[in-house]
Amino acid sequence: MSRYRMFIDDTGDVDDAATNDPKRRFASITGVIFEWDYYHHEFDPAFRQLKLDHFGLTSKGRPPILRRHDLMKRQGPFACLQDQATRATFDAAITQTYQDGQFTVITTAIDKIAFYHRFPNWRQDVYLFLIQNAVERYFYFLRNLNSTGDVMAEERGNKDKALKARFRHVLDHGFQQVQPAHLQACLTSKEIKIKPKSDDQTGLQMADLLAAISFHKCHQIYGVGQGMTGFSHNVGELIEASKFYRNAAGNPHGYGRVWRPQ
Repeated sequence: MSRYRMFIDDTGDVDDAATNDPKRRFASITGVIFEWDYYHHEFDPAFRQLKLDHFGLTSKGRPPILRRHDLMKRQGPFACLQDQATRATFDAAITQTYQDGQFTVITTAIDKIAFYHRFPNWRQDVYLFLIQNAVERYFYFLRNLNSTGDVMAEERGNKDKALKARFRHVLDHGFQQVQPAHLQACLTSKEIKIKPKSDDQTGLQMADLLAAISFHKCHQIYGVGQGMTGFSHNVGELIEASKFYRNAAGNPHGYGRVWRPQ
């Protein structure tokens, strides 16, 4: 029986409050799922070598931790990306890493304004709602492979307690169509694993690098989001074509990409 891990990252504003400001209106959670032996023996070493090849070692004696925001700023260890040719070389290399990598993506997203308009009496928790949707798809993914797995997120200070409580709630209560005992048989722990950024987890870096692009791809498909350009467009198309979790017919709708309301 194979073992998997889903690394998650959130995008947008996961609080319940909403305004028409896009930064407050939308929220999503993206999970990047790896089979553990492949991740440990193949993907993780290759990802670390990619960082070493393009950015060298930091003062701590290791390659830098990749975060989409830091890469876009092109400062510090990523200042070399200010050079267009260097940036193009790195973009091509990491796109190839995404293309070749054996991982699956699940993104669950919500347009809070549209959702509250559709369901004016809804009084639940947006963050919990997104976690439920992501974990439910992960459960189906594991069940279909007759496998087990766990979930890891990056440490976020005052958000950690809320995330742990919501994850535990999901494992304790299950879903409308899934009993807690069935869910717990696939998820090896009722506790979400939380690691600091300094732990240099490759899977968490992958979740961070792909979360915003995956959300924008979903927004483009389901909402009124503008299409991405350049590198982000290419990665979004790659995720849509081959990385989203999908049903037996190959359709990611409702499986690897979930948009609420829908």
